[in-house]
Amino acid sequence: MKELFRRLSYLLRRRQRDQELAGELEFHREMAAREGRGNVGNALRLREESRDAWGWTGLERFAQDLRYAARLLKQSPGFSSAAVLMLALGIGVNVAAFGFFNLIIFSPLPVRDPDSILSFQRRSPQAYAADLPYPVMAFYRDHSRTLSAVLALQSAGLAIEGSGKPAKVHFVTPNYFSELGAAAHIGRLLTPAGDEAPVVVLSHGFWQRHFGADPLIVGKTIQLNRQPATVIGVAVYHFSGLNLNPVDLWMPITQQPQFMGGSQLLTSYSAATTGVEMWGRLRPGMTPKIAEDELKQLAIELRRQHPLDIWEGESLASEPGGYAKINGGGQRGTGTPISGRAKLFPMFLLISSLMLMILAVACANLGSLLLARGVARQREIAIRVAVGAGSCRLLRQLFTESLLLAMLGSIAGLALGYLALRILISFTEAPEWLSAAPDWRVIVFAVGIGFAAAILFGLAPAWQVARQSQRATIARQLLIGAQVAASCVLLIVAGLLVRALNHAVTMHPGFEYERVVSINPDLASHGYTSAQARVTLGTFLLRVRALPGVESVTLVSSAPLGNRTEVISAHVDQRTMAIHVNRVDPEYFAMMKIPLLRGRNLKEGETNGVIISASLASLQWPGQDPIGKPFAVGENAAGTPLNRPVIGVSGSARTGALNDPDAVEVYFPIEDASWPSLLVLARTAGPPEALVPQLASDGKAIDPKIFPEVQTLTSGFQRKLQGTERSAMAISLLGLTALALACLGIVGIVTYAVSQRTKEIGIRMALGARPAHVVAAVLRQFLRPVAIGLLVGVGAAAGLSQLLRRELYGISHLDPLAYVVATVMFAITATLAAWWPARRALRIDPLRALRYE
Repeated sequence: MKELFRRLSYLLRRRQRDQELAGELEFHREMAAREGRGNVGNALRLREESRDAWGWTGLERFAQDLRYAARLLKQSPGFSSAAVLMLALGIGVNVAAFGFFNLIIFSPLPVRDPDSILSFQRRSPQAYAADLPYPVMAFYRDHSRTLSAVLALQSAGLAIEGSGKPAKVHFVTPNYFSELGAAAHIGRLLTPAGDEAPVVVLSHGFWQRHFGADPLIVGKTIQLNRQPATVIGVAVYHFSGLNLNPVDLWMPITQQPQFMGGSQLLTSYSAATTGVEMWGRLRPGMTPKIAEDELKQLAIELRRQHPLDIWEGESLASEPGGYAKINGGGQRGTGTPISGRAKLFPMFLLISSLMLMILAVACANLGSLLLARGVARQREIAIRVAVGAGSCRLLRQLFTESLLLAMLGSIAGLALGYLALRILISFTEAPEWLSAAPDWRVIVFAVGIGFAAAILFGLAPAWQVARQSQRATIARQLLIGAQVAASCVLLIVAGLLVRALNHAVTMHPGFEYERVVSINPDLASHGYTSAQARVTLGTFLLRVRALPGVESVTLVSSAPLGNRTEVISAHVDQRTMAIHVNRVDPEYFAMMKIPLLRGRNLKEGETNGVIISASLASLQWPGQDPIGKPFAVGENAAGTPLNRPVIGVSGSARTGALNDPDAVEVYFPIEDASWPSLLVLARTAGPPEALVPQLASDGKAIDPKIFPEVQTLTSGFQRKLQGTERSAMAISLLGLTALALACLGIVGIVTYAVSQRTKEIGIRMALGARPAHVVAAVLRQFLRPVAIGLLVGVGAAAGLSQLLRRELYGISHLDPLAYVVATVMFAITATLAAWWPARRALRIDPLRALRYE
């Protein structure tokens, strides 16, 4: 440490030390002259050797190289601007992609001690659910010793005075705000002691939008579902709770039945009723595994008390809860689902691969420019070699130039990535406070990827220039092949998405959705029993049928193309498949125009038979008649399989997963327990949008507490395509960017080749070579790397496109048209890009070429 401080002091006082050293050497020279000892030696060399003894000459030389590189870049503003722009594009898109996943996966939510919070979901060998009954949550809260606190939340939509749409309300446990360390902007928040009178906390955004940021809002009474509630405070701007979903209001969960009249949320152990999301905070020294083991033992005890409501083998699986919550597959189902974060990994891998390919194209392009620029610096390099510079010294100087370019590119890429991420966030329903500003992870990533880029585009050209090599090298071939392969992959993936989007718009999904409206009265949230729901829905169906313009109505448990899905797992053809479940009445198939291909329809009041889709029948019983075959629907409490006979086979209709090419469906008759959760579908004779207000009004007229959600299936179809549409647009832009960068790189490479072969071309033309032969001779050396790059690109695209299967509506990930079009498009564009600089060879004067040095 003492030596380090000594050297640091030398570095800080370098100028003073140089002056002292020069004076000391001058003194020794004078003393030697007086004593007649002759010259003491080369003063400059002695000074260099003394500096070496100080130990910081490497850093000084790096600073010298950096200053020299800055002067060179300043002298070539065109080259510098082009190089930084290319790097900014390559680094910027990677920074934007990493910034997005950093916000979703790595950055904690703005809550207290986020790493100790766990999110829990119900699991069993046969079933899973994202929520659990409130009394079950309360049992875990009261008996857990590994969790210091348990939090719960239930989402709902409440009618609010002065607004034409429901407010998004989170009913939360009283300790919700205190455990998360939230603060109030004005007023106060909910407290663990609870509030007896109905109270509400406003989100900052809702306070501004709906109440005009009224500073006197605290203490005022607002009407929610025609019930009064007192505003006690407004949360701070950056607080949205434990997920990124938009929220308008928070209310105590103990007051939920008062605003959702008839709700059994606080008392029912049944999984059929609306449940709550559950989080827990670990005690110091506890781990998620210890907490899961304890809760599993508590579930065994709870099953002894409520054997009909707690599943056999039930447990609670945990995920990090202090980070953005990513929902998994469906709301409920059987089998073991993949977690939301695990499902996000394939898309993360795909996007990362595509972003890195953009960077690879930019680096290959810049490497080509550095090679071409090296030709103009051959005289400078030769002079430096003549005065004693070694290859390592030259290599270090040239790499320092590349490192400076990478630093500038990283800074520009950070700015570009920030701008792109801001635009991306603006297209989502993320909270208003979510910032695209880079944190330390993003900055480190940008610096790291900039350094990696400097190695990618700088080392090979620097090595070649330092060796003064004029011949085509493997490095140059690799640059061309990398550009071609990466550009080809991006174009093929973009072509697949565009083809899928076009096919989705034009294909028939197996059912007709254009003139159908979905009405969700959400009776289960209001505590309706099966008998009450049957009467209420029967009355509502009569009113809807009587509306002018309504052709037919039906009841379902899951609306086609809706957000609510139910799946069961089945082993078909030696693999586990997700089968989409719907509970329907006999009118469903005729109304949705789904044909019955075999067998018969369901009968009114029937509870035993099932109808399966033709796609499921061909997988389950290939080449056989499935009518009468037993279809497994799960197990009873004793573990005995439950079967129902297949009574019909319907046409394949991807009502539950439009983007799943392997989607299969099974239709059950409506069971007694399903009535409170049913939705109503209505087919109209004309445009359905005109009936939406009337349908919402009729739903409220039946029960003033109900605020039915009404939407057309067309909007659901467009929502399903939205992700693919945005992905297609983004990747198409990336593909065109890569194509443009690759073409610029090809122009640079061919220009470089022409400049290297000037003398050879002059001799050929002097000897009478035809122009076409001259151009062919220039381009021939690029045929092999281009062909290899195309082959590698096609193979890589085939591998990456496997990750896109769920987004490829109705087409294969090996769609030949997309591959051919992308390959031909690149080949034509690359040929034109190479032809333009190659034609320069025809304008070379043979006499000047023969004198070319």
